[in-house]
Amino acid sequence: MKTRQNVVEILLNAVSSIGGVQNHLDTEDIAQKAYKISSSAFCWKKYKDQIDLNKVKVNLYLAHKRGFITGNEKKGWMLSDKGLDAIQKAKNKNSNGFKLRTLKKDKIESEREIARISNNDTFLNYIKSHEKPNLRQMQGIFKIDNYTSFENKSKRVRKVINLCKSNSEIFKFLNKNKQIITKGKRG
Repeated sequence: MKTRQNVVEILLNAVSSIGGVQNHLDTEDIAQKAYKISSSAFCWKKYKDQIDLNKVKVNLYLAHKRGFITGNEKKGWMLSDKGLDAIQKAKNKNSNGFKLRTLKKDKIESEREIARISNNDTFLNYIKSHEKPNLRQMQGIFKIDNYTSFENKSKRVRKVINLCKSNSEIFKFLNKNKQIITKGKRG
């Protein structure tokens, strides 16, 4: 078993530690944080005090290809649920003394979303009687409507799923029914 984090794992930690659970982040912000976590992994060969932005970009696209993050250079990068899993698996590896902590605002927002969904009639009906939700009900769960742009729908769905990752019952419900939103089907 490897005891050191690889470059992608370091980038995932950087994304997580600066708010990538809820928001899309700029490549340069991620590069700054990744350099703080492991300067040797993200510096130039000759000038060790300079961040190699190309190395950051290449590895962000690699993480995207593997499904750990969503987004792109233009709109920014956000963690996926697969990326959150990868961070959990990599927690025990040595990362040059860097301790990954959940942002306080992410923790508060996560608790708020879990409480909101766990008290929602749509979720309760699904749990009690396996009643499949319809489009309008799932729009209520994800707090979107017919006027929300496709990009904002995708971002909101990803954000709510990421925030509810710690509650397996809600997480499974959201993952199973997110296609109702993405395909726009009425139940």
